[in-house]
Amino acid sequence: MATDNGIELPDGFSSASDYAAEVKRVYSPYAFLAQMHIVDFLVRPHWELLDVEWRDYFMSSEFDISKLIPLATHGQTDEACPHSLREFVSKMFSLQFPRQRIGDQGTSEERELVLKYFVDGMSEKKREEVVDLAALVGHVARDTGSDLVVDVGAGQGYLSRVVAYGRADAPRVLAVDFAEGQKRGAEVHQRRTLKRLKGKRAVAEGYQGPRYLESRLVHRVLRVDLESAGELATAAREEAGSGRWMLCGLHACGDLSSSVLKAFVESDAAAVVVVPCCYNHITEGPGAGFPMSLELHGVQFGINALKTACQATVRW
Repeated sequence: MATDNGIELPDGFSSASDYAAEVKRVYSPYAFLAQMHIVDFLVRPHWELLDVEWRDYFMSSEFDISKLIPLATHGQTDEACPHSLREFVSKMFSLQFPRQRIGDQGTSEERELVLKYFVDGMSEKKREEVVDLAALVGHVARDTGSDLVVDVGAGQGYLSRVVAYGRADAPRVLAVDFAEGQKRGAEVHQRRTLKRLKGKRAVAEGYQGPRYLESRLVHRVLRVDLESAGELATAAREEAGSGRWMLCGLHACGDLSSSVLKAFVESDAAAVVVVPCCYNHITEGPGAGFPMSLELHGVQFGINALKTACQATVRW
């Protein structure tokens, strides 16, 4: 279900506030589970904190440790699983955000050209992330009329280049990173990419990028944190001029994601697309990276929960 601000919420919720309130209500009684460290079970009485039905099930011959993976990954339970545990798992999975792709992903020919001319130096995982996110950012930019995309934590500029040069109707990009070395490296990659894109081979194979390629992508050194979110918005507004602009970030580590969201809320940015990472580096408490919403005031995850959030259960 989509809300007025474009956020895709799970079924049954019509507003982000209602969703946040329900997350807080459901999480609070079970916060101790997320905050436990698995080794603590050996030295502390954590086992006694679990529901008696759960303990009986986990100790029974019906349960095998291998069942935890499909349970945690897909919410799969067996017939022997007690009703209370089944309800708990079902409720947790009902709070997951929809994961379907949205927006214009481009034609297969456009995707093939991007993979051919933009992805040198990237791992296979990085290629998929960059190509897919660039398509989404482009879609949001067109949908909101944003002439400028501000890529925060741009690093070597992999996402920035695909967004700026991938399509004829691409927006301009301001690539921001706090490290001068990253900026220089991104500019080297940019010159190499431009050389390829201007070559006869790219043109012959159908590449039709935006005009005046050199001015499409500008790099800037700027430290972005919770205290300097206003400086980021100022730099973006200066670069955008009278046009509209939006924020994006791929692998915005820890509080960087919170800083991007703060800059969005406190500025005239038209949209934000951010993929967080390294949740264990998020700070918690008043004025910290979490919680930023008043709806989640009082909620605390703790380092063990945040580290667990970085894991993919299918790789256990």
